[in-house]
Amino acid sequence: MPSLRACCEPNTVLTKGNAAVILTVTPNPCVDKTVFIDTLNIGTFMRSQKCTCIPGGKGTNVSRAVKALGGPTKAFVVVGGHPGAHVVDMITNDDGVECIPVWVASQTRTITTVLEESIHRQTAFFEPGSRVTEEEYDRILEIFPEALDEARVVTFSGTVSDPAIRDLYHELIPMAHERGIMTILDSHGPELARALEVKPTMVKPNVAEVSELLGCDLDSDAAKWDAVQTLHDRGIELVALSLGKDGAFVSRKGERYAVRPPEIDEVNPVGSGDALVAGFAIGLLEGMDLAEMARLGCAAGTANAMSWDIGHFTADEVTNLVSQVTVESVA
Repeated sequence: MPSLRACCEPNTVLTKGNAAVILTVTPNPCVDKTVFIDTLNIGTFMRSQKCTCIPGGKGTNVSRAVKALGGPTKAFVVVGGHPGAHVVDMITNDDGVECIPVWVASQTRTITTVLEESIHRQTAFFEPGSRVTEEEYDRILEIFPEALDEARVVTFSGTVSDPAIRDLYHELIPMAHERGIMTILDSHGPELARALEVKPTMVKPNVAEVSELLGCDLDSDAAKWDAVQTLHDRGIELVALSLGKDGAFVSRKGERYAVRPPEIDEVNPVGSGDALVAGFAIGLLEGMDLAEMARLGCAAGTANAMSWDIGHFTADEVTNLVSQVTVESVA
């Protein structure tokens, strides 16, 4: 079958070309609900004619994007209660992704976004995440190695639901490395700082997250590249510093690229970073060179921003965008 790298050729649809899978890890998923209204009137009863619901959380977004690109994926999630069962059902039946749940007693959160269509303004309400007991944490550590059986790339996305388990990525990443599995980390705060100690293969922070981590302002391109080098000095092989709508700075083994997306009519940028991670995960799985996977990741992130629902783009849309991504070598 054609390789996934075919996406980097114009007018070519991605197809699955590898039996191994990309495993995504989401310790704090959610029921992600959007209510569409005309204008929000505070303190009144609002009725909506449209509502959408998808399984949320950064890792589940990555799985959905990998699936959209034709790639092989499984989703490892920590879930609880009826909302957790709803998340598992949506991942399995709506997204068509095999789900590996770890159940906890505390129920999974719901995030409700109110979209005012007349002015395209979002207001989001975040419920607290699940609490995780010591026994439940041990169960996560016990089940995770079984989930690695077919994995060649594992993504760790978002923050944990409970501050008591902030060392989760610090413990899971070495389990993957012991099996020769590549890892991608996309987190921030204490989870990012602790996980960097065990040297994931790739990290994909944004400017604000690295600025917080290093305690400095990244107010110039030179400062951003210095931050990228600092992450390499800490043992990170591949760094993709997200610049939001301006693209990314990407670096590995002496190769450095400034990656710029084409101009589009943006609908919803939420989840575009997760789509970028999906592109890089596929690139690592397929053994693409750095410029190829950077182009794919940027195109996937751009395609995601062109529609409302996260990860609901098509491989054809990404293929059409790939040739419009600018990848410039940086000395």
